[in-house]
Amino acid sequence: MKAVRLSVLALLCALVSAGIALASWYDDYDAGVDAALKGQWQTVVQKMTAAINGNPNESNKARTYGAIFINYHPYYYRGVAYLNLGKYQQAISDFERTSGPGAEDLGSLDALMQRAKDRLAAATATPPLETARPQVTTTVAPAPSTTQQPAIDNALRTRARAALDQAKTHLQSAQQRKATTSQQYQSALNAYTAANSRLATVKNNDDLNAIIAEAENVTLLADSATAATVATTAPAPPRTAPATRSSSAAQTVLGDTSRRLHRALQDYFSGDFDKAEQGFQELSKEMPKNAWIWAFLGASQYSQYAFEGEDSYKAAAITSFRKAKTYGRWKDGLPEKYFSRRIRKAFKETAG
Repeated sequence: MKAVRLSVLALLCALVSAGIALASWYDDYDAGVDAALKGQWQTVVQKMTAAINGNPNESNKARTYGAIFINYHPYYYRGVAYLNLGKYQQAISDFERTSGPGAEDLGSLDALMQRAKDRLAAATATPPLETARPQVTTTVAPAPSTTQQPAIDNALRTRARAALDQAKTHLQSAQQRKATTSQQYQSALNAYTAANSRLATVKNNDDLNAIIAEAENVTLLADSATAATVATTAPAPPRTAPATRSSSAAQTVLGDTSRRLHRALQDYFSGDFDKAEQGFQELSKEMPKNAWIWAFLGASQYSQYAFEGEDSYKAAAITSFRKAKTYGRWKDGLPEKYFSRRIRKAFKETAG
């Protein structure tokens, strides 16, 4: 039985590795967009430059891993950062290479390009000579402080919450149609997760209006998602190799386990986290000391937390991550080629 478990572990590593490209550029891109929303322009330059080094080609449908696609426009965000840092020539260069904004619109490309050119012209213009004038000192009383926090319309907040709830319903309908592997579903899911997270930290009514617009876009994308067509092929004929009774039994057990393991991994990488959780839950009962199983189970549960916003999923994910740390050792945390930045961060912050 020990040999069977070792074989399953080897199979798990092989299945996880197959077809999943080593990737980090999209994590840098994601971090760069987050920094842009916070106005951390130096970080934006660093992260977008790292992303460009990994993938220099902009696309509205850049593939990361599995069936996950993102709206990838690193030159746009780096150009905005250069503009805010006063590096106007670099900003113009990036604006000439980008086709427009990604998921977060920080201004039209034409307007940003014109602003960069105007500021570059002003910075390089030679000031006219002026005759010396006597200095006149005037004393101006400081204006009273009238700092005021922008008001947020509670009715608008309610509308934003309702729009997100409606978007969630349409995403669930897409799940029922088995459309989770489609690009439209993945884009809708990513947009929903980001908008749902921003709702808790809105600063003004413009933020709420942006969330409503994003939720409506999620609804449209989810409705357009369709199930992938699966080609059917005839099963391969069984092999007729001689086998002892013990090896035959091992192959039987391993064959059933590997099929369920493969299915659970497919569900996870296609974004069907509910089914993935069920599959890994069953496997965790058969292999309760397999750290990889617990890691993927925790990742599935945390992804549901990001989607649903329910603390019960987060609590379950933390429990699974703790078991993964108990039975396995990862020098630098979970590997980035299998787990997103958000999952790796949650795993790292979980006490072992």
